[in-house]
Formats: sequence, structure tokens, C-alpha cells
Amino acid sequence: MASSKHTGGLVLIELITVIVLIGIIASFTTFFIYSGIEGYLNTKNTNEGALNAQMALDRISLELRDLDYFTSYSENSTLTFTSKVLGGTRKLSYSSDAIWIGIGSDNYKLLEKIEAGSFVLSKEVRDLNHDGSDEVAYFEVGFRLNEVGTEFNTKIFPRHMVEDN
Repeated sequence: MASSKHTGGLVLIELITVIVLIGIIASFTTFFIYSGIEGYLNTKNTNEGALNAQMALDRISLELRDLDYFTSYSENSTLTFTSKVLGGTRKLSYSSDAIWIGIGSDNYKLLEKIEAGSFVLSKEVRDLNHDGSDEVAYFEVGFRLNEVGTEFNTKIFPRHMVEDN
């Protein structure tokens, strides 16, 4: 007489093995998806930060290139100046982790999330026209963004002779 064993279906050990393998595959898949998304978001934030920093430096360069006379200067903090081309009194300042541009009595935020202690606003003075008094050879502006970690800086050479105060 022939044996009538039931051989169809899964045995418990086979079922557990399949579940474990699916779990391992799912965990690796999740890790790779998470790594990809995290890389994308880091790249996006870095690119946006760098673009914003470049736009801020372009605006600061535009402002300082056309200055005619500066009324007050505090290294790494504030520069107040006048410009005939741009009209009126302007103020470039750093406070509360942001760079501000003041036009008349209005202040506009150029850039935020500046790393503490990284903002540089300085001037180099020389006797450019050999008249015995110093003029501003150039301004240097620089900073480091929290999100990016790269230092952004530029030297701005005024278009006119600007007497040093």
C-alpha cells in the first residue's frame, strides 16, 4: 500500500526563512533609499546656501563699488556710506547672525544663518594718489554660512577715490 503523505505547501521553517530574507532585503532597501534622500537634501541645502551667499556678495559689491564717502566704519560690524549713483545714505551691517543693508531708514536682510564670529568687514587704506592722505584701496567682505561650511569672501575696489576717515 502506498504512503499518503501530504507534500504540498510550506513547512514552518521555510516560512520563517522567507520572512527573515524579506526583512533583510527590506532593511537594505530602506537604508539605500534613506541615504539617497539624505544626500539629495544635503546637496539641495548646500546649493541654495551657496547661491544665496553669492547673491549677497554681488549686492554688497554693487553697493560698495559706487560709494563716494563713508560716514562711519566699525570693523567686522558696520559701514555707513553715501552714494550719488545709488542715492542717499546706505548702511551695511552684521547683527544677529544676518547681514543687513540699510537704505535710508529701511533695513533689508541680505543673508541669514551666518556662522558666529565669521563675518569680516575690513578696509585696506593707502595713499593712492600720493597727496599725503590715505584713501580706501579696497574693502574686504567675507563670511561662512552654517549650512554650507565654506567661506565666501570678496574684495571690492571703489570706483572713486574715497578718503579714509
